[in-house]
Amino acid sequence: MERYAEISTKMPREFVLLQGLGCKWAKCSFCDYHTDVSDNPFEVNRKVLNRVTGKYGVLDVINSGSGIELDEQTLELIKKVVDEKKIHTIWFEMHYMYRNRLEEFAKRFAPARVKFRCGIESFDGVRRRQWNKGVPADVTVADVAKYFSGVCLLVCTQGDTKERIITDIELAKKHFEYMSVNLFCNNGTKVRRDESLADWFVKEVYPLIKDDDRIEVLIGNTDLGVG
Repeated sequence: MERYAEISTKMPREFVLLQGLGCKWAKCSFCDYHTDVSDNPFEVNRKVLNRVTGKYGVLDVINSGSGIELDEQTLELIKKVVDEKKIHTIWFEMHYMYRNRLEEFAKRFAPARVKFRCGIESFDGVRRRQWNKGVPADVTVADVAKYFSGVCLLVCTQGDTKERIITDIELAKKHFEYMSVNLFCNNGTKVRRDESLADWFVKEVYPLIKDDDRIEVLIGNTDLGVG
């Protein structure tokens, strides 16, 4: 598994996939990333973080869960790397349930600026409930935008619709500085991709958004170089 990448196109940054102690939610119907855990993740993470150079001044950290769930040794090493490599901006991905802890978490990396991305997957409460996201159905895009600078959107699972996909992308454009749009890839869960919808997305939607600097489209899970 590749855990380090440099992204030199949109939002240039160093991108690391770290190993966590386990996703505290771990109930999303489509996700099997939470299996990337160990009793001693620091040994994995130390090797990855030692590759960070500070080349772009921006570090993007993801893991099998939320950034706040990383072990303490790893968080301390991130802080050390950020200081030594003169990194001015860090991105972390967090579940919405941690929204009231983000400000305090960010303080430990000062003076670097910390930005948070939420794996909300959809602003449609019904869709989130179907995916068992653990975010109340009445949570709106405006609610998410109060705490997060970016979002991850999931598209093209069975039961999804063109209207839902287009609406979510347009809402994200209006409220966030960054979004990733992830075309669902079949995995070990029972959720399956709608192939006809995926074909429509690649042919008709992707060409319209691929050049937007705020949007990264992942046709495959490893399109950003990690995984």
